[in-house]
Amino acid sequence: NACGPVNGQMGRLWMEREVEGGDPELVTQAWDLTQQYLSDRAAPGNLLGLLDATLHRLRGSSGEARPELSLDDVLATLAGQTGLQIGLLDHRRGLDLEGLKTFLSGRVMGQDEAVDCLVERVAMLKAGVTDPTRPVGVFLFAGPTGTGKTELAKTLAEWLFGNPRRMIRLDMSEFQTPDSLDRLIGQSEKEHSLSLADQIRRQPFSILLLDEFEKAHPKVWDTFLQVFDDARITDRDGKVADFRHAIIILTSNLGARIPTGASLGFGAGNPGFDVDEVRRAVGKEFRREFINRLDRVVVFRPLSRELMREILQKELVNAFQRRGLRYRSWAVEWDETAIEFLLEKGFTPDLGARPLKRAIERYLLSPLAITIVQHQAPAGDQFLFVSAGEDRLEVTFVDPDAPAPEPAEEGATPTDATPDGLTPRSVLLDPHGTAEELAALRRAHEALEAALASADWQARKDAAIAEMEHPDFWSSPERFATLGLAEYLDRVAAGCRRAGSLLRRLEGNAPRGTVPANMVGVLAQNLFLLETACRDILEGRPSEAFLMVEASADGTQDWASYRDFGRRLAGMYEAWAAARRMRFTRLEGVDDESKPAFRRTYAVMGYGAHSLLAGEHGLHLFEWPAERPRQFERAGVHVRVAAQPAGPPPENRRALLRQAQELLGAGGEGDLTVVRRYREEPTPLVRDARRDWRSGRLDRVLAGNFDLM
Repeated sequence: NACGPVNGQMGRLWMEREVEGGDPELVTQAWDLTQQYLSDRAAPGNLLGLLDATLHRLRGSSGEARPELSLDDVLATLAGQTGLQIGLLDHRRGLDLEGLKTFLSGRVMGQDEAVDCLVERVAMLKAGVTDPTRPVGVFLFAGPTGTGKTELAKTLAEWLFGNPRRMIRLDMSEFQTPDSLDRLIGQSEKEHSLSLADQIRRQPFSILLLDEFEKAHPKVWDTFLQVFDDARITDRDGKVADFRHAIIILTSNLGARIPTGASLGFGAGNPGFDVDEVRRAVGKEFRREFINRLDRVVVFRPLSRELMREILQKELVNAFQRRGLRYRSWAVEWDETAIEFLLEKGFTPDLGARPLKRAIERYLLSPLAITIVQHQAPAGDQFLFVSAGEDRLEVTFVDPDAPAPEPAEEGATPTDATPDGLTPRSVLLDPHGTAEELAALRRAHEALEAALASADWQARKDAAIAEMEHPDFWSSPERFATLGLAEYLDRVAAGCRRAGSLLRRLEGNAPRGTVPANMVGVLAQNLFLLETACRDILEGRPSEAFLMVEASADGTQDWASYRDFGRRLAGMYEAWAAARRMRFTRLEGVDDESKPAFRRTYAVMGYGAHSLLAGEHGLHLFEWPAERPRQFERAGVHVRVAAQPAGPPPENRRALLRQAQELLGAGGEGDLTVVRRYREEPTPLVRDARRDWRSGRLDRVLAGNFDLM
């Protein structure tokens, strides 16, 4: 700084000789910029070099021998040399810190402390108040794997330099021996190895990521003590590498192990994770003089179920931006069952979000790729509706220009399916893609949104969160019911948002006069199930169910008829579950032709599962003509339905079956109240005594539409 006037005078002499109408103030501004951003070069060469480079660039673009020079020209040259964006270099411009925060938190969700830490450091860099003798920042990111530590470093590099490759990454597990020190300071000029010192000399403005730092050898730690404190390292040839323009981020998993299988809650807490334990582990592992050279230790939190869903949505958007999918005329809509399927396959508390991309590639992109390369994907505009099967994702292609289906046969439409009385239930039974149906579904969606915005709904959500913040919550047996309710609230809200997305897409297609009837049916089903789930929550009813279909008869009866009807009835519920996209797990299957024993037991999960099945509890009768006129033979099958309890989940499927049998009363007499009578001859007829309807469409009922009639 003492040489500043001399350097400034040299700059002004240069201006008088090289440019037209040079502004003396420009030299002062350029000098300040070189002091902050080019201090690794000797003065006045750094100042004259910056001005020369700017002049050379302008001459090349304009062809003038003595072009005019402005601060904007100097800043553009400095941005090219450092890689930093001009907005960060130009003191005349403000910096949108909220925009930076949004950019970082949009890529790494749920880590507000880490994001705020980096935003503050960028603000200090912009204001020119960072310590000029140390790196711009030295931070230790500690916490569970898969929570975004490395991704946040990449994202900051992308914002600062416009390219995530400006990040220098060292895997410190490769520095576990004293000999590995050579990779930091180099061996000699003869070896031509690219050491860390070489990389920093080539690219002084960078993000340096030291991944899993605790795994490095103590001699490597000691070398970095000098880097963190004096921002310099000397190689074996005596050359100095300057780290004053680098942001250094260390990562560590110390103290952050989460037990495999630990349950995740609705909020930020996790019973297997302790922030203070992470900090204690860091303090035990590293010496005090090392900790004292860090600007900050930031603990990353485990991902909650709500954050997992947001990250998944982001990853799905990114997946469909890949080259092979980006230019296809596909409008993709996601059923909530597909989201839950990928969450189950791609997330665990102990591994975080890292397995998610693998799950997307295995269950979505790989099957799509096979369809594409085998030329099985339809051409032109297509709706893609993605839902979950038993062990895979199912992608349905729908042509929006396909003709509407033929009108349904008489008797198939429920009594409330008049134009003025359309409901999601009635539209679902016979969708046609009409404007009236869309209007009815719009009204249903608005009513659902109103319910989710109601004070009652918010009170239930607030109560669940308040319970989870209680100090004894994670050891309380009531936590399972609270966690289940909180997650169900979250799922219903997410399902409502997805239904709104599909509704808007269909309404946008309506002016073309081609609204796919089957996609209208998909939307109607989503709203029908969401309405049921919403009522369950507001009225305090259970959501999940056990279902048992059981037939028995003594030796004097026609056992084959009982068994066959039991099979058809069980098939009806399996078809219903597939159509409603329920998670339908068969726990037991007893089917013995030699003795009167038939029983199938299921665990059912999905929107409104228990409410939709509760009315099935009782006796179902299949009738056929007897030898005497106007008389009928009958085979009875007992259907039992019970709510799944909110206690701790059973350890395995066998324990789950025992729980179901205890609640359902397997092998007992069962409820003798007749629910429904089924008849094929002389004409098909179904009579539902509990819901008071009858229909000649036996095929539709046995196909699983008993809840829509």
